[in-house]
Amino acid sequence: MDTDKERQIDHLIHYTLLAGVSTSAILLILGLLIILVRDTPRPEVAPPLSEILRQAFMANGVDLLYLGLLLLMITPIARVMMLVYGYARIGWWRFALISLLVVVLLGIGLALGIEG
Repeated sequence: MDTDKERQIDHLIHYTLLAGVSTSAILLILGLLIILVRDTPRPEVAPPLSEILRQAFMANGVDLLYLGLLLLMITPIARVMMLVYGYARIGWWRFALISLLVVVLLGIGLALGIEG
């Protein structure tokens, strides 16, 4: 196998995780700072995703926290999706299919979690 391609895929996966965790950390810190400065109360029930996004762009601290946590939960899913891409690009079809199966199972689990 071409080690240069493998190294590129490793870097892609590394930067996917780094971007997800770093962005999440920034959102969490900003949200916490805004909550501390504005003395914002925590809502009883988490709002829907569309409301979280709208309020986060309006610098609502609690919704920035929610968005940071959501991004932190999505980061491993993005990593597995990059693995599917990387394995397919290298030609390791068995690993690509197994990784794709993991993505499908994560999607099913997410759908069942939202419904129930």
